[in-house]
Amino acid sequence: MATPTYRPDIDGLRAIAVVSVVLFHAGFTMFSGGYVGVDIFFVISGYLIAQMIARDLQAGEFSVWHFYERRIRRIFPALFVMLAVCTLACAFIFLPDDFRRFGRNSVATALFSSNIGFWLKTGYFDGETYDQPLIHTWSLAVEEQFYILFPLFLASIWWLGLRNVRFLLASAAGISFLATVAVMQYDAAAAFYLTPFRAWELLSGSLLALGVFPRLTKRWQCEMATAAGLLLITIAALSYSDVTSFPGVAALLPCVGAALVIHGGSDASCSLTRLISTKPFVGVGLISYSLYLWHWPLIVLVGYLAINELSSLQSAALVAVSFMMALISWRYIELPARAARRLPVLAGGALAIVAVAITGAVIYFDNGWPTRFSKDVNVLSSYALSANPEADECANVSLQLAANSPCTIGSSANARIFLWGDSHAGAMFGAMSDLAAHGASTVYGATPRCPPLLGVGTDRDCIRGNDLRLRYALSRPELKTVIIAARWSLYLEGRAIELGPAERNGNLPQLQDRDGVQFDRFSTEARHAFETSLRRTVGRLLQAGKKVVIVYPVPEVGYDVPSTAARLVAQGHDLSSFNMPEGLYRERQQIAFGILNRLGRHVGLIRIYPTQALCPHNRCVAMMDGKPLYFDSHHLSIPGSMTLVPLLARALRQGT
Repeated sequence: MATPTYRPDIDGLRAIAVVSVVLFHAGFTMFSGGYVGVDIFFVISGYLIAQMIARDLQAGEFSVWHFYERRIRRIFPALFVMLAVCTLACAFIFLPDDFRRFGRNSVATALFSSNIGFWLKTGYFDGETYDQPLIHTWSLAVEEQFYILFPLFLASIWWLGLRNVRFLLASAAGISFLATVAVMQYDAAAAFYLTPFRAWELLSGSLLALGVFPRLTKRWQCEMATAAGLLLITIAALSYSDVTSFPGVAALLPCVGAALVIHGGSDASCSLTRLISTKPFVGVGLISYSLYLWHWPLIVLVGYLAINELSSLQSAALVAVSFMMALISWRYIELPARAARRLPVLAGGALAIVAVAITGAVIYFDNGWPTRFSKDVNVLSSYALSANPEADECANVSLQLAANSPCTIGSSANARIFLWGDSHAGAMFGAMSDLAAHGASTVYGATPRCPPLLGVGTDRDCIRGNDLRLRYALSRPELKTVIIAARWSLYLEGRAIELGPAERNGNLPQLQDRDGVQFDRFSTEARHAFETSLRRTVGRLLQAGKKVVIVYPVPEVGYDVPSTAARLVAQGHDLSSFNMPEGLYRERQQIAFGILNRLGRHVGLIRIYPTQALCPHNRCVAMMDGKPLYFDSHHLSIPGSMTLVPLLARALRQGT
């Protein structure tokens, strides 16, 4: 078992971890997998915590309260100062809806449950994280949850003897890892954010501290272990990206790499250990906690003001400023808090939690303090809610197809149209509501991230749901028309990351067949399966005598339209230039257009081109008559979908 003495190489490893994360967040594409720095931190934390607790248990001096006191001294001061500064800055900068969300997130952060909150609301790699300055606190929540439970667990089993303790911890780590791999197939966000699925990373460090792995007795062994570890970390940091299936098996590289570097560093004479023990590495390692805390809020707040994506030069400047802020935070907040022995730590920590929680709750329940902005700004921002209010509930297939379904747009007795697709079909709610008010109603069959295909989908529920939708449509002769719409390019080539900051390729849906065999994203095989399945879907409907209306891709903007429009107005800018060339849209949609065009011509197959309504004068507009046409960066708002009403009405009249 490792002796708990200071090791500068571990601070050097911290430096590697935090620099990887910072450069990834700053948008330097070379470090596309820099997020693995968090996994390195988990291994380090597990190692140091287990080492500390084991030392005290062996000496008969372990105190849970003393342990918590040390953690509070280490974590709370810089964290709560950062929260206070962020709250003040966001009060001046953030739009009401964003500030309201910040309030909710600050409460979760203060209660060390932000990982749960972000799991429920946000994917780490999603574009919407660009306006969430606290999303990086998810990892602190994981560590704190581990810190609360692990000491109690280790102390409760210590009497069993070191050998049995190792076995139990190894078993727990193995179960956690297998659970992570399993849940990745169903809920990758849960595997990413939740502590049970990250525990194996922390426990791997703990097992290392408890001497599970053989001691390296020869220098060449230490050299090999450290070199292999640094190589694994480098491979992960440089080759992974936001489309890597992570954590799961992919997290083994940085975690094993970190463990090897720590294990190899037991011989301080190792050349690579000496390298990462030098002052530059150790210096960055010492300020790594503050650097991690401050860099992301700084990037978010500056980006929020800038609206456009930051240039490489601007990003580099922010990295430099982050280092300066981290140094100040470490010197004037972290160090004094650790040295001040007379502070009532537990009471002070509780007071800080209560203060932030109350402040965040006030912000949240006051709806983000809307009186800070003009009526025009608040109205523009409110279009983020311009969508089907029942969209989430009505994603359920059984509810969609139930008798007298509350999801049906209009009267169920007058349903003559079936709307089938993913959330882009659901975003046609405004148009279908208008049509229902003047004619036929629509059975709603839209489920996010589930394209209207037979035998191919994003998961088995999606495939089963589409089977049910087809059966339903074919068994209802009164449903004369089936409208098919989707964000076609999402499944063929990912999100429109080249268009703006609101688009990221993380957490992408991945196509699979009925047997659960996944196709490689964007591969020729995946695109062929997509096209074949779509052709089969349309063919079955046409054979049954249905009129099929295919809605071509809606232009994607790349910017959250309500938020961007509101911020532009708040900054005194004109919205007339908030558009993009139609040529960019067509370039983006080439593959999707090819597949939809190859469906061929049929008397019952009608095509709708949204660009006819949304791209006047060869410019695809984000605003029309002063109203945002989207409720985010790619879903049509109710006014946006209303622009399609003439096209849909004409399509419904064709062939009748």
